[in-house]
Amino acid sequence: MSEIRLDHVSFRYGPKEILSDFSLTLPGSGVTVLRGPSGCGKTTLLRLLAGLEYPASGRIAGVSPRETAFLFQENRLLPWRTVEQHLTDVLPRDRRREAEGWLALTELTGEERSYPAALSGGMERRLALARCLALGGTLYLLDEPFAGVDPQRAARIMEGLKRLSVPVLLTSHESNILSLAHRVVDLEGPPLRLLCERKEP
Repeated sequence: MSEIRLDHVSFRYGPKEILSDFSLTLPGSGVTVLRGPSGCGKTTLLRLLAGLEYPASGRIAGVSPRETAFLFQENRLLPWRTVEQHLTDVLPRDRRREAEGWLALTELTGEERSYPAALSGGMERRLALARCLALGGTLYLLDEPFAGVDPQRAARIMEGLKRLSVPVLLTSHESNILSLAHRVVDLEGPPLRLLCERKEP
């Protein structure tokens, strides 16, 4: 995948300016973490890339919103569907065998027949992540994917994300996640401002 570029993008919610003449280039591979204080505009940036919001001015290039998979901060699980059904619901019939692999990556193997009410908060978050990964696309946009997930398990899942052939852009404040990323982008705002970018060893 080619680089993803935001060129002089501006966006506001009512009178509140979230992005103002904001530019950023993101790699077309690997795992990139966006770090910044709550409310600085990270989620809005993800929503713009996903086509859930539209810039007032500027240009976004290198990504097709129809080909992104978005993980919201809310799990949005269906209480009447089992763990496995949450994945098979988004997988085409000829790819439903992939569900087993996504459950393994998110460490939910053995919970296939469980319903959300039987899961802990961290397990619910991992199920929402597994469903997003199963949905597929050319870019994963993950908003706080490890909220409520214990650090050791989150680190193992992060290693799995790094092995994917699709670029991953996620938000996180957790030091162990930042240390495992291919690249970290530090931000502040609003309006959203780039502080620095660095590649992790």
